[in-house]
Amino acid sequence: MNTIDFLRANEHKGNGDFLKQAQYLKENWEWLKYSYAVAIKVRSRMEELGWTQKRLAEALGCTQQHISILLNGKVNMTLETLAKLEKALDFNLIGEALALTDGNQTTSKPLGYLNEPSSPEEAISKGTSTVVDGYPSRKKKGPRKKRSI
Repeated sequence: MNTIDFLRANEHKGNGDFLKQAQYLKENWEWLKYSYAVAIKVRSRMEELGWTQKRLAEALGCTQQHISILLNGKVNMTLETLAKLEKALDFNLIGEALALTDGNQTTSKPLGYLNEPSSPEEAISKGTSTVVDGYPSRKKKGPRKKRSI
């Protein structure tokens, strides 16, 4: 058996979900970006507290599998779920921008997307221009150099 025959015999026989998944991400990015950010914040808080997925599941009254799905960042969570996460982990998940007192916002300036800096000056003072929940964006790598054989 030559190499080509071996590769053909052992090639992945998947159903080609890649295009479907890419289309799904494109169509649902409006809410998926928030779901990913929430998952990052919850994971970070769990790490601070030393909690496992099982411990969080017990606090929320659900299964560990459900927590795993939530932490995957691809779930359109309800406000009820977000509130339960905030209560169980004892932290502010969404931000003070949504907290209202007598119909007035508690802050004079909006906090922005999940606590990112609300101005370029604030971003510069933190040492990064694009921050999501304190994590700097990844540097994009340039094109790969061709190796000579």
